[in-house]
Amino acid sequence: MRRLLVLSCLGAALAAPASAQTADITGVGNFSHIVADMDRALRFYRDVIGLEAANSAPWSPNPAIMKLGNTPGAQSRFQALRVPGSDMGVELIEYKDINRRVQTPTFVDPGAANFAFRVRDLAPILAKLPGTGAKVITQGGKPTVLGNSQFIFLQDPDGFVVELIAGPAPADSKVPATSNVYGGAFELTVADAERSAAFYRERLGMAMSPVGAWNDNQQMASTAGAPGAHFRQSRAPIPGSSTVFTLIEFRNVPRTPLTGRVQDPGTPILQIRVRDVDALTKRLAAAGVPVITEGGAPVEIRPGLKIVLVKDPDNLILEFMQSN
Repeated sequence: MRRLLVLSCLGAALAAPASAQTADITGVGNFSHIVADMDRALRFYRDVIGLEAANSAPWSPNPAIMKLGNTPGAQSRFQALRVPGSDMGVELIEYKDINRRVQTPTFVDPGAANFAFRVRDLAPILAKLPGTGAKVITQGGKPTVLGNSQFIFLQDPDGFVVELIAGPAPADSKVPATSNVYGGAFELTVADAERSAAFYRERLGMAMSPVGAWNDNQQMASTAGAPGAHFRQSRAPIPGSSTVFTLIEFRNVPRTPLTGRVQDPGTPILQIRVRDVDALTKRLAAAGVPVITEGGAPVEIRPGLKIVLVKDPDNLILEFMQSN
């Protein structure tokens, strides 16, 4: 079985012509998880997966953050974690003092997003899993061997899917051997891969590959916790980064599109760095892309940092950031 067919967003990107708007995107930030309980989520990503805690902020009724997410009266706190070998990190965000609707995503639901971690060894992660609130969704509960790697899919305590791919790090890896994690990438489940690929290609200038043919390999579907499903994908590198962004569509299984708001546990947010956030926001709004941020324009979070939140066609919240 060819390794490039595995349900992984770390597969090689197939280059497609990009539009002139590629210059809008200059890099990637974090994959933000809206969580129900910060401490519980932190224990999973720090103590089980092995990520290193980075920036954090305590509870704050920050007016600029309220305006950014259109969350009037809410307090929020966050904890960022580094992913060794990746220029994308994980950021945990919790809200209070506002109504929250817990989302219950499954991997096949449009709007669900997952992070794929490259690791050297699955054993220490799986040994720490019991009692965390996370669960294995790979059918049979054990890793699948594909080629020279082992694959297993988990859901974290808030329902976010985590893909673990175990195998030796590449010879040129700069990640110390003391780190079990040595890479990562991002994947989004969509309702219609053609529509979503067109959005990222035409609105954001990303070089999305042509959508592939339907794949009915049941070993891969069962590994991803989606027995019976067929799937197809489109990929692109996020400009200005080494992170691969994959869109995946499923069929032959029940799917429930996610409708989470900024404050709702289970809602994903993808941070993207851009050159001119004002111009990009105006262009997207003119094209009918929903802008979440109050007033429909970017907010200055602090001097030199402007951010806006918009929704993609599958309710993934995109956080466009411009820093000087």
